[in-house]
Amino acid sequence: MSSDQLAAFDVSREPVAVRREYGDTPFGRGCLAARRLLEVGVRCVEVTLDGWDSHANNHAICQRLVGVLDPAFAALLRDLRRRNTLRDTVVLCLGEFGRTPVVNALGGRDHWPHGFSAAVAGGGIRGGLAVGETDPAGGRQPRDPVPVANLHATVLHAVGIDPSRNLRSPIGRTFPRSEGTPITALVGT
Repeated sequence: MSSDQLAAFDVSREPVAVRREYGDTPFGRGCLAARRLLEVGVRCVEVTLDGWDSHANNHAICQRLVGVLDPAFAALLRDLRRRNTLRDTVVLCLGEFGRTPVVNALGGRDHWPHGFSAAVAGGGIRGGLAVGETDPAGGRQPRDPVPVANLHATVLHAVGIDPSRNLRSPIGRTFPRSEGTPITALVGT
């Protein structure tokens, strides 16, 4: 608790205009703190925005949450680009699974492991692409499916870690870093 890196959490040291850009929310301040932590050498930062489990009243919940997510996420990407650090930083925005393509009787959307979205930026990732898609109704038969393991391998590749190499546990057990392969459209070969 005596690390000099702790000062990165004090986002009040940032100009008011920068803090306003991220948004005066816990998530916005978290994204700003994440940028500051990266600048002092922290290698991996997670910022969480809870509340997406919208089994009822989905549209109102999502409208409120995107009002928090969108400005903070966009500000983080802009700020990293302005500081010339986006190329060396991989930024992910995703949940743990998707939501049903059909709204339920409570106006909500339930758990849907058959398709989900992830935004990936920085780290040499090619921008402006959509990779993979569900069928037109968002159903169980996706066209051009991309396994989660391939997203994992893509992130490892982007941060300079060979996803195909095995790791060895302290007791000698070997296991793969990733069971996927990098998504060529995003990182090349």
